[in-house]
Amino acid sequence: MYTSELVAFRGVRVLVLGDLVLDHYLEGRVDRISPEAPVPVVALDSAGERFAPGGAANVALNVLSLGGSPFIAGTVGDDPDGEILKGLLAGKGVDVSCVTVDPDRPTTRKTRVISRGYQLIRIDRESTLPCRREKGSPENARILAALSSVGAVIFEDYDKGFLGDFNIPWIIDESRSRGIPVLADPKFRNIMLYKGVSLVKPNIREASAMLGQQLDDATTEELQAACGMIIRALDAQAVLLTLGAGGSILSVKDEENPLVQSTAARHVFDVSGAGDAVIAVMGLAYASGVPPVRAAVMANYAAAAVCAEPGVYAVTPEDILREARLHE
Repeated sequence: MYTSELVAFRGVRVLVLGDLVLDHYLEGRVDRISPEAPVPVVALDSAGERFAPGGAANVALNVLSLGGSPFIAGTVGDDPDGEILKGLLAGKGVDVSCVTVDPDRPTTRKTRVISRGYQLIRIDRESTLPCRREKGSPENARILAALSSVGAVIFEDYDKGFLGDFNIPWIIDESRSRGIPVLADPKFRNIMLYKGVSLVKPNIREASAMLGQQLDDATTEELQAACGMIIRALDAQAVLLTLGAGGSILSVKDEENPLVQSTAARHVFDVSGAGDAVIAVMGLAYASGVPPVRAAVMANYAAAAVCAEPGVYAVTPEDILREARLHE
């Protein structure tokens, strides 16, 4: 029931390019309101501080937890946060040889203050200026070298500056010239740069912005038509439109009858990281020859498993098999 596909994921090398984030969690209890301002006072627990890889780094962790072998390409600052993030990734077995240290920008950090499972505030430290580098730079030479040994490329774009017109097009061209599938999980700024990809995975907001039309209240037929417009606009081979609680739609170029799925999530504890699990499954599937429709079903089960866990969670093969048994 997907066992053979998950076995095929083992050892598959995937290059994940995108914005690296250090997720920082501060957890404690709230017993009173501050006398200085009408805000809660959070008393940190003795073990109430922790760090985790986020952004594109979490996609790499999902590739790893599913049995793949991820390379990660991105940038961190020349600061303690950058060292922490690289150390967390390397310690788990992610290849960080394509991670660049940029002394002119901080490592992107998202600090979440949490009490009793509820997020009280989030504080972001980041720069979104473009990380422009010539194609022949040492950093890009390492990316080119990585392309010689991977089965798929995933762009995980958070609009933080690592990806742009200075690297997305040539990486797509180099990948396609080698016959490597390219998948893109876009945000808003660069979405039209992902031309020629094997699969693009926008959510409803990103698709609305790209097409210049509001899709929140669109019918299933209208959403299917929107998928066709995205495929044509990007000359993509497929689009996986994620609809949050509404499920997803997979449309493949020149094929009729898109796959329309309801969400498989039974209990939604936290949606953080569900999209990362989806693109990781799709990337491994394209790299190992799993048909897109079958991969999209597996990705739906992966998202359901992540939503049932608190915080950002890297999905496992066992999670997918468990969800499949419950739904099939």
